[in-house]
Amino acid sequence: MPQGLPRLRLAVLSAVWRGAALRLEYPDGEVHALVGWSGPGEGGPCEIRVFWTRPGPEGPAVALAIGGDAGLRQFTPGARGDRTRGRPFLALADSLIPPAVRQVIGPPPPSEAKPRLLLM
Repeated sequence: MPQGLPRLRLAVLSAVWRGAALRLEYPDGEVHALVGWSGPGEGGPCEIRVFWTRPGPEGPAVALAIGGDAGLRQFTPGARGDRTRGRPFLALADSLIPPAVRQVIGPPPPSEAKPRLLLM
């Protein structure tokens, strides 16, 4: 049985947005929905969280979307039904952060922001 990714330590550099799903609208008009996923076997939906983090002390700030212990499911509505893709987490391009999420997490933090740790 696969064990998945090793435990990650992430610096949380902003408030954390929480919700049931996140709608991503790409510039070309394509729309995706992200849902947190948790549980063994098929699992089920859970809360999704988005916050600013940094891959290293000198790296750029990244808005990161994470779900439960089984990651995220990305749904893409299409003519032949919904396609879904599993991901452990997703870094969001600045242009993809919805206004409601941006209102909670704010702008990218400066490099001297004091981190808090989140264990996944």
